[in-house]
Amino acid sequence: MDLSSVVRYYVDRMLKEVPGMKVLLLDADTTRIVSTVYSQSEILEQEVYLVERLDADRRDQLFHLKAVCFLRPTRENIARIRRELREPCYGEYNMYFTNRVEDMRLQDLAEGDSKELVSQVQEFFGDFVVMDPQHFCIPLPRSHVVLQPFSWDYANSTDAVTRMTEGLASLTLSLRRRFNIRYQRNSEACEKLAQSLHHLTTVEERGLFDFGSRGQEASPLVLILDRKDDPVTPLLLQWTYQAMVHELIGLDTNRVDLSHIPGVKKDFQEAVLSYRQDEFFHKNMYANFGDIGSAVKELVDEFQKQTTNTKRINTIEDMQNFVENFSEFSAAQRNAGKHVTIMSELSRLVDARTLMQVSSMEQEVVCSAGNLMQHYEAVLSLVLGQGLTDADKVRLVMLFSLRYEREGRAQTSDLLQRMQETGVARQLLGLVRTLLLNCGQEKRVGDLFSDMTFSSRFATLAKQNLKVCNAARACVALLCA
Repeated sequence: MDLSSVVRYYVDRMLKEVPGMKVLLLDADTTRIVSTVYSQSEILEQEVYLVERLDADRRDQLFHLKAVCFLRPTRENIARIRRELREPCYGEYNMYFTNRVEDMRLQDLAEGDSKELVSQVQEFFGDFVVMDPQHFCIPLPRSHVVLQPFSWDYANSTDAVTRMTEGLASLTLSLRRRFNIRYQRNSEACEKLAQSLHHLTTVEERGLFDFGSRGQEASPLVLILDRKDDPVTPLLLQWTYQAMVHELIGLDTNRVDLSHIPGVKKDFQEAVLSYRQDEFFHKNMYANFGDIGSAVKELVDEFQKQTTNTKRINTIEDMQNFVENFSEFSAAQRNAGKHVTIMSELSRLVDARTLMQVSSMEQEVVCSAGNLMQHYEAVLSLVLGQGLTDADKVRLVMLFSLRYEREGRAQTSDLLQRMQETGVARQLLGLVRTLLLNCGQEKRVGDLFSDMTFSSRFATLAKQNLKVCNAARACVALLCA
């Protein structure tokens, strides 16, 4: 199942249902939803004359155009639509909401349509942002609230749970699948979300979610886990193409800003990395850093072959073939140049920030057997060295503090003090304490490093003794030989 095909189906359908020239009217959230699965050229092919934001300050009055409104059914959007209908810019409004619309908001919309400009209202369930074929996200304006107790900021915490419930419900309705819910028992956020989703699907809107059974097919499982149980994974450096671009350069709605690179050509100041539009990216988005270098070289070699062929224009037939294939040649040139520029910047950042050395230290701290003083001295040497950004230093100390939360408190405090003396901002340093407060050992259920419980320590000790015994036996065998 390709999740982008679900959203594309809805967008295709709404644009084809409204014939003639039209304007696509979006809000901040649906702009992001649409832009991740549709390119601007693809939208223009659907007779879309303009793509506008509902919250824009001013828009031209174009009464010959029909408005296709793809919006989230929020209170703010209903209020904006009511203002729009009082002073309309278009001759007709076709309303498509990304989720269920409450009766009260439908009534507000109807009361605001005094000029009878709204021709239809439909619910198209696409209230989530597709990241790649198997992954999606539900944007939260204040995502940090799910890490803290609800009593600290009840209003924003409740809003976050509501938004996540709406996104998961929309995905379920778009796939038309019944599901079972399982959640992490010790997490307040997981429990609140599970209860909210269960109440919506089995009590509040039971008929809407009753899709019937599909023979012997098992129901899918919605498994709700708390990131607190594994704070380590997102702190580790990633070495696959998509992840490196996202973390080191920045990847937002399939767009990469390269304008900060010295000497970059104007055509490459903003690059689009979409697995639907870029075959090379689709093939290599999960490839590791070393393989990407080889793949980019192959891409450049293939383009050079095309360049050589275009230089051989000796006859009229050669000229005709060149003109016919010029658009493909230009696309290949832009694609090769884009990936060469990105790969060059990634390589520069890896060298400038000594990320190979940093990543090696991260893996050593997280995966190897505990050795407090050895790891402390190695981490201290890196954070006091040259090349690392403040964020790299703080991330490394975060991993160290999680690994040695109890026995390494003094060393963690010393690392923070040393970094403060080198000029690292106190706000960044405070994140280490915040991490331990919200994701420390007392907040986690599992044994993250497999050395906290008596049984895990015994198993580690047994493995070490086994290695020593095997080495001793090997020595004895050599002496007896």
